[in-house]
Amino acid sequence: MPSSKRKGFFFEASEFSYYGATATAFEPPLTVQEFMLLPVSEEQQLRSILEGMSSGKGKRSMIQGNCSVYPDSRFLCRTSIDTKKLRDPDYLSENLKSEFQIDPTSNAVRLLSPNLGTEVDLDSNFGKHLLYCGGETTELSSLQETLVEMGIYPRSIEIGTITCLGGLIDYLTWKDITAPVLSVEIQGNFSNVFIVSQKGLLLAKKVNHGINSMIPMLQKELGLDDEDAARKLLFSQTLDFEDIGPRLLRKLMHELQASTGFFEVQTGVSVAMCFTPVLPYGFTWILEALLESLGVTTLEIDLPGWLDHQGIKLSDEVASQVDGNRDFRFFTLLGSYSSEDSNEDSN
Repeated sequence: MPSSKRKGFFFEASEFSYYGATATAFEPPLTVQEFMLLPVSEEQQLRSILEGMSSGKGKRSMIQGNCSVYPDSRFLCRTSIDTKKLRDPDYLSENLKSEFQIDPTSNAVRLLSPNLGTEVDLDSNFGKHLLYCGGETTELSSLQETLVEMGIYPRSIEIGTITCLGGLIDYLTWKDITAPVLSVEIQGNFSNVFIVSQKGLLLAKKVNHGINSMIPMLQKELGLDDEDAARKLLFSQTLDFEDIGPRLLRKLMHELQASTGFFEVQTGVSVAMCFTPVLPYGFTWILEALLESLGVTTLEIDLPGWLDHQGIKLSDEVASQVDGNRDFRFFTLLGSYSSEDSNEDSN
């Protein structure tokens, strides 16, 4: 992956994979020269690649990069506020604790507009809705230390969920897709459920059901001796999940149906498509089961078209490596998004 003409470097670390790319600049317009996607099991290969990139004539130097991470403690909460109470300096902190059980003293917190295009200026007329986003300070610090230990000096660190949703909203606007889209991040111990449209983030919910929740269920379904055997089978990609898959996803499907049903009753607007930006390799059967259960279609990402809209070009080699739906979340780290006000308060 080393490139003597590299000026920009982008890196993403998540629970299941590592992404990296070199580019001609850190901001569009730019051309992506090299691209890599590795499972976390190949961390040593990643470290060898990074060492090769940072080694020159003499002492090894740090690689400056724009980074995104997916901390387990991350949160993105949508709330309605009483603007008259903003004069109370403790109002937002108390609201965060009482409504979402998040302690602002142990978490890094940012306030965003629901269109995810800008941070909220509390002195401005930003409407009645805002987003709390962030994560536990200790985990964020640990992730930053890990990046540095790998040889990456972060020019910026973003929570991947935020950049992905910001890019998704921009994509829907560019494609003029007016119907709301369900976006689901499926992690090991939990899932994040979002409904977005051109107007911004309309619903956000965390569900305590992820890949690991399926392991004891699979053990029971197949009568396996222990959970280790069930885990190996789950990740082996040898099992036919057409019949058993929906049973493993029963709780998650119930939560998704409840969330989309509530949204559709409240707004009178139907969710038409589903997108799963965070999903372990080999688990596409989950998306297929969700589509059938919810009666929606998948959002097919036109990645080359959207990147061109963003002023981002791919080298021929990179273009042959990427997959639109799989890699969209990473490439949102390279984009820039409008901070124009959304019309979400009109709903």
